[in-house]
Amino acid sequence: MLKIRLNTICSFILILISGLVPILLSAQQITVREIPALDKLPVNAIHRIFQDSDGYMWFGTFNGLCRYDGYEVITIRSDFQHPDLLADNYITYINEDQNKNIWFGTLKGAYILSKKNYKITPVDLGELSTHNVFSINVTHDGTIWISVSGKLLRFKSDGELINTYDISYNSAPRSVYFVYDDTDGELLISITGGGMYRLDRQKDQFEPYFHDRNYMDIERIIRDKEHNCYWLGTWGRGIVRFTPDAENESQRYVPQPLPLDAMNQPVADLFHMVRDDEFGYLWVTTQKKLFAFRINEKGVLEQVDTSPFLDSDNKMLYEIYKDREGKLWVSAFDVKSFIIDIHEHKVKKYPLKGLRDRIRANPAVVALYYDKDSLFWLSQERYGLYMYDAKTEGLKHYSECESVRNLPFWYVQDMIGSKTENMIWAVTYGSEVYGLSHDRLNMKLQVQIKLNDVSDNPGLVASVWEDKAGRLWIGTGTGLYVYHISGKQLEPYAEDLGHVADITETNDGTIWLAVQNKGICSIDSRLKLTWHPFKKDFVCIDATSDGNLWLGTGKGEVLKYSLKDNNLEDYSLACGMKGDIINNVVVDEYNHLWIVTNQNIKEYNPYNSAYRIYSTRNNDYLVTRFLSNAVFYDKPDEIFFGGISGVISISPSQQLEGIPEKVTTHITDIRIGGKSILMDYTKGKRNDGLLSISPDEKNLEIDFSSLDFHHLDQIRYAYRMEGLEDGWVYPGMGINTAFYRNLKKGDYTFQVKSTDKNGLWSNQVTSLSIVQQPAWFESWMAYVIYLLLGLSALIYGIYLVARRTERRHKEKWADSAELVKMHQYVDSNESASTPEFVKIDKTMIDKATRIVESNLDDSSFNIDSLANEMNMSRSTLSRKIKVITGKTAFEFIKEIKMEHARGMLENKTATITEVMSALGYSDYKNFTESFKSIYGISPGEYQKRSKS
Repeated sequence: MLKIRLNTICSFILILISGLVPILLSAQQITVREIPALDKLPVNAIHRIFQDSDGYMWFGTFNGLCRYDGYEVITIRSDFQHPDLLADNYITYINEDQNKNIWFGTLKGAYILSKKNYKITPVDLGELSTHNVFSINVTHDGTIWISVSGKLLRFKSDGELINTYDISYNSAPRSVYFVYDDTDGELLISITGGGMYRLDRQKDQFEPYFHDRNYMDIERIIRDKEHNCYWLGTWGRGIVRFTPDAENESQRYVPQPLPLDAMNQPVADLFHMVRDDEFGYLWVTTQKKLFAFRINEKGVLEQVDTSPFLDSDNKMLYEIYKDREGKLWVSAFDVKSFIIDIHEHKVKKYPLKGLRDRIRANPAVVALYYDKDSLFWLSQERYGLYMYDAKTEGLKHYSECESVRNLPFWYVQDMIGSKTENMIWAVTYGSEVYGLSHDRLNMKLQVQIKLNDVSDNPGLVASVWEDKAGRLWIGTGTGLYVYHISGKQLEPYAEDLGHVADITETNDGTIWLAVQNKGICSIDSRLKLTWHPFKKDFVCIDATSDGNLWLGTGKGEVLKYSLKDNNLEDYSLACGMKGDIINNVVVDEYNHLWIVTNQNIKEYNPYNSAYRIYSTRNNDYLVTRFLSNAVFYDKPDEIFFGGISGVISISPSQQLEGIPEKVTTHITDIRIGGKSILMDYTKGKRNDGLLSISPDEKNLEIDFSSLDFHHLDQIRYAYRMEGLEDGWVYPGMGINTAFYRNLKKGDYTFQVKSTDKNGLWSNQVTSLSIVQQPAWFESWMAYVIYLLLGLSALIYGIYLVARRTERRHKEKWADSAELVKMHQYVDSNESASTPEFVKIDKTMIDKATRIVESNLDDSSFNIDSLANEMNMSRSTLSRKIKVITGKTAFEFIKEIKMEHARGMLENKTATITEVMSALGYSDYKNFTESFKSIYGISPGEYQKRSKS
């Protein structure tokens, strides 16, 4: 009881002392955020965290081992898909051997996971294989130490057992908290309730190491070379300073003051402990909450006030783990696990607490100007113009300043600086511009410019710019005006110019105007205006020192206008724009573009196309929406951005121009037909960088990640499939999957790369060889069969052609004499009486008769027509008809027609006109004479006789 009270007093003294010690952690140096993958875990409660040598994060839960790549979580456990994978799903410990295999323990044994093929192999613990694995440690020599109750087993990385050590204290079996080997060659272990032991390498056995009965439960150990000691995290005694070579035995173990929990109770039970890389603080998870300690000049721990970033409530925390980047991952049970990020942040935040308290609403900064010494001019939506002191939270509204209280500063839409000392230009909603100064927070009116004094309809002021020559250019919705500051003279420059959206100036003193839907105007030193017409809805403009203008449009385009080439070039895709309206484009001293949309600030280097994003989705950046004119930059200092929830500032740097970091992009998963092959041990598709795909598996998805968990909003990827794609494919921000549908058979190489956190493309390219196996009809055996069948068909075709040719050849020889004889007969003027020529005569006359009968109604059908149909000349046809029939060709045709006329006239209802039409006659007299010349009577008399 006395010891507890003394510890309590010491803790109170520590709190008092820490109140006097400068707090080295500030809101600008630390960010606390929840682990983003929690909603993808089987349970939110994490009790083990580990990062392997590739960079993957591994989480141990009571429902499986989880691998996190920054985007997706893969859970390894026994379930209905893998019913016999693990004997128990409660993960007790995680570690990695020198071959990059993951060793993990469960309540029933230990397992080895090979990251080459994700095959899981049980560790042979003999009769202890179903026991609870208390810890798994890996020492520098590659040895794996597995602790179960009463035993410590030593393995090689291939799973071969080296030795087994009995672990007990006071005849009771114990477990090992840790196995620690330092650079001095000492190998120490700490056992539950039994203190520390050292390995005697000669005897290969553990011996007590500076035992003290007050410090027997040592959970963690951290070497401190600077102070020549160890920091021990204990269960029941808090943190203890341990100096094994101390001259005075009483100085060997020195307990440190205990921290106090949310109920001002001392906390002595410690779970885990790490030391950060930024400040060297000790961070510990205890039974109640998270604490941080600094080491003072005397080597004594002092509690650090964590209230600026952590609430004071007690929490059920377990492990704290430091990753490769020095970020601290904290696992929790009753709250969401979280990450502590300690570094000097690039983004400074101004939550405007004084303004928030004054208006009792969320700040909404629509325009701003940063004066100096932390003084801001702020235009707050619906409340108007304020002056704000960020150091003191001092605040003054324009209505409280006698000089300006009656002016329309309830809405100030834009503010720019003036070269006149201690003065700014403020634009209200209307046709007026005001010059304002201040005496600390007291606003004063210096100049009032009324455009209505020189124009009947000047329009609303849209943009202002003070040039190097001491002129204030005022753009409105209809034109342009100029105010000569020294002479206090206002005059219209171009009243009907159009909507002047923005104004800037190049190094040579030329004024440049962005005129919506009309183009770009330049005004030289002689005040001569030159048009460069473009049909674009320009909203903003700025200039780089290399003679280029950069413009943003309402359609989300980023455009470069080259003064040398007078050419407008689209950079929208190069800097990753998605079509969001661009509020502002600001050029910094390094000629980087700061592109502002409602949701993002994008810093873009046009010389190497590197960019990085500051997104409102990231809680680190305070502002939840950026507003159009709430941007201020006075080179070479910080750039200020305002909007909903406050103001942030970012200092320009050359990080986008440096040498890219060596970032390795990992292929994190492969899915075929929508199913992951990572846990498919039976097919063995992926082996040593080679992926084999069967013919029926066509749809391929490949996931990848650079395993940068803290800059996911800055990482971009590029991939290509050699053999299919010629160039790199650049997916959108946050997309880490390549999809291929119906790959054709063949060999491919998939390649992927990524940017580093600064937006620079890494030179490291990861490759995966892919073989799409051919279908059975695409195999070599099928092609051999196709070849044989083709050859057989070709040979058979040649055979048929040869036979046909031979037959025709014989027929030609047999028919040649007859053909000669027939031609001679046709050309002769006589008729032969031999049977074969009688047959020819009959065939010729029959064919001629059919041709005439098929053309009875054709009035134009004549001898020439018949000769053409018979493929004979007119003379030859006429001669042969005369020889065979004794009639002329004309008589032959007329006789056939009249024979048909006679038959038709025998029809009692047919008229002579109908018969004439059917036979192609149009002249009644001609028809009658033709009929009478053959039958001796006219057609009418013949019809009368037929009727009687």
